[in-house]
Amino acid sequence: MKEFFRALKSKRIRREYLKSIAVGIVSTVIDFIITALILYMAGHEYYSGFLGVFTGATKSGAPYSPPMSIYITSIVLSFIVSILFNYIMSAFFVYEYGNVGKNAKGFTKFAVFALIGLTITTVGSLICSNVFGLSGSNVWWIKITIAVVVFIFNFFTRKYFVFNIALIRDDENTINL
Repeated sequence: MKEFFRALKSKRIRREYLKSIAVGIVSTVIDFIITALILYMAGHEYYSGFLGVFTGATKSGAPYSPPMSIYITSIVLSFIVSILFNYIMSAFFVYEYGNVGKNAKGFTKFAVFALIGLTITTVGSLICSNVFGLSGSNVWWIKITIAVVVFIFNFFTRKYFVFNIALIRDDENTINL
């Protein structure tokens, strides 16, 4: 952890971190909107409009919890779209050495870490929903909490394992995997 705070003294790393936060926020918004669209399309007869998905407002006034299969499907699909957006932005905007990860091996590593992030998201959602009984409008608090955890995981894995200049060997100008 000391290395993280020591690294933040670097102007370049601070800039990358702030850009990563901005891209993470936009990715999260994309993730939330797609999740809400899927949940609304699957349960439009229950919600009192699209915003009802976020607020928990239903036509009947009784709480509505979507079936777990729809909830998990919405999480997976929205996560995939937001990760593709995040990869493109990371490679071209966030990291100074984004070109290091702009190849098949870089994308593969990015995808593997994204799948780990998706696993954290899915397992965390299942635990919060089934074990702690959080559902309905609470799904958004679950998503926000898990998104923060996954953001921290994503920043470190991308910074040190995907878009890291140290992965390039100067003598051959190739990627050292």
